[in-house]
Amino acid sequence: MDITKRFLQSLLDHIQDSIKIVEKDRTIVFINKAAQETIGKRLANTIGNKCYKEFWHREGPCPHCMMDETFKSGKHQSATVKLEEEGIGPVALELSTFPIKDSTGEVVFGIEILRDVSERELLMNELVQTRALAIMGKYSAELTHEIKNPLNSIAIQIHLMQKLAERADARLKNDMQDIIRVLKEEVDRLNNLSREYLQISKAPSLELQKCSLHAVLNTVFDLMQPLMSLSHIELKTCIDTEIPDVLIDSDKLKQVFINIINNAVEAMPAGGTLTVSMQHTSASVLLSFEDTGPGIPQENKDNIFRPFFSTKSIGTGLGLTVAKNIVEAHGGAIWFERQEHGSTFFVQLPNIPTHGVQ
Repeated sequence: MDITKRFLQSLLDHIQDSIKIVEKDRTIVFINKAAQETIGKRLANTIGNKCYKEFWHREGPCPHCMMDETFKSGKHQSATVKLEEEGIGPVALELSTFPIKDSTGEVVFGIEILRDVSERELLMNELVQTRALAIMGKYSAELTHEIKNPLNSIAIQIHLMQKLAERADARLKNDMQDIIRVLKEEVDRLNNLSREYLQISKAPSLELQKCSLHAVLNTVFDLMQPLMSLSHIELKTCIDTEIPDVLIDSDKLKQVFINIINNAVEAMPAGGTLTVSMQHTSASVLLSFEDTGPGIPQENKDNIFRPFFSTKSIGTGLGLTVAKNIVEAHGGAIWFERQEHGSTFFVQLPNIPTHGVQ
């Protein structure tokens, strides 16, 4: 019997899932190595204790515990739960419970198996997003064509209205020019939307050239400085000027940086500080954009790069999706971290040597 018990313990200790067996009152009678590592205790210090106290730090049974239903019905139960682990982030766990019955059919023990499925959930989310983009790509060209045709006609009519406004009296001229201005802005917005819609539906086509990231950033800073000044935002930089030239599509990366800075400006309506840093290793270049805004809410963190997700009333929700596509087309990565005050976006690009490239 002792040999069988040791064999069973050894067998289950080699399973990476957390496994424990409990009595009806949740007293732990068996626990494998993975479950011990979860709570940081040895086997001798765990057997005989209550599972809700050891695993969930509660003084009483957990509300809505699936083990209750397993003991009552004698049937297997399963669910996926999401927890927020400090220093790690969201963790997805698949929880399953199974009954152990005696010769009379009464449930005397319950088996609980806990499996970390965070990676699987992440892959599933990526698969869903990939399929969504594939479907969008199928119809985007036709839809954009259908949108652009009437937009071109509207733009021509606006141009004719502008000429008519020039011949109108002063009062009517001013009224017409206000209307024309609004119409032009809306047409431009729809044109931009259709262009972004096309961009997210297919992998960006890059024109790689030997470029200085430092020069690209300076060009973006010059473009964005008037907006930052009007918004009372101070720009601080910490740029490694010794970074060698890399192979990039400078125009597309400008689009990425402008989008990130625009978001930072909008996150600081009362003003603040934007700190842009750039450093490099032999393998990659890392850029960071840190703002002092309120930060991205916890409930939005998983949706930031999803198409059409926006917290702005007039936002398209495509900007960061396009930015992500561009960075990944370069073989890089883009992500963000929530800070105590504000958020930091990171762009990592491969440090591709340019020896011999003109």
